[in-house]
Amino acid sequence: MLIVRLRPILIFAIATLAAWLGVCGAIGVLAVEGALHLPHLALTAKDRDRAAEMARRDGAILAEAEFTAKDGAVLRAWSVRPRTANGSAVILLHGQADNRAGMLGPAEMLLRHGYSVLLPDARGHGESGGAITTYGVLEADDIRRWFEWIQKSESPHCIDGLGDSMGGAELLRSLDAERGFCAVIAESPFATFREAAYDRLGSSSIAARGWRELCFVRRSMQVWSMLGIATASILKRPIRRERWLLLLFQ
Repeated sequence: MLIVRLRPILIFAIATLAAWLGVCGAIGVLAVEGALHLPHLALTAKDRDRAAEMARRDGAILAEAEFTAKDGAVLRAWSVRPRTANGSAVILLHGQADNRAGMLGPAEMLLRHGYSVLLPDARGHGESGGAITTYGVLEADDIRRWFEWIQKSESPHCIDGLGDSMGGAELLRSLDAERGFCAVIAESPFATFREAAYDRLGSSSIAARGWRELCFVRRSMQVWSMLGIATASILKRPIRRERWLLLLFQ
């Protein structure tokens, strides 16, 4: 008799749980898709005018640069050489959903001090190709290739790296692939993808963390793991070189 009375309640509870799990799975998949397929922030005529004006003010030479990555994606950048060079160069890496124009401020400061600068569009950003953004998994080799591009085109005695947010994380990730940097600066990089997901979902309350872990992050990590992304922790990876000057800003 008791079982008969509880049956509607049990059916409702099971149906609610199934619906909740289905919604959570869908949210996780959609969120991951959104993170991997970011909207392109197109490089505008105004951005190009800003870059040209910066070069004109400093008497620098502005040029387009590109190469084809190992997966066939065509990656593009601005190369800017100062009027009076100090013999060093800096690779400037922008943040998520931005493009190379977002690093024009640091570029102008460095040009005034005699540094050559390279401002790439990350894969899947700006005018660079690439089907998805992998937050360092593929970008590490892209950065290595840009490093080699500067070496061949300018032969600087020192090449440094400066990355903002996602660009900082990708720069740190690239240190396993390219060990020739003299110094790297990473501003507000994420340490792990779990941490990045928590930050994007906001509140750190126990209830919110429980929901994120069960409903969003867990599913997201399952999808990212299949792509080799979820395991791509940045700051917890050992940096196997003693000669770098490494600055981190949060």
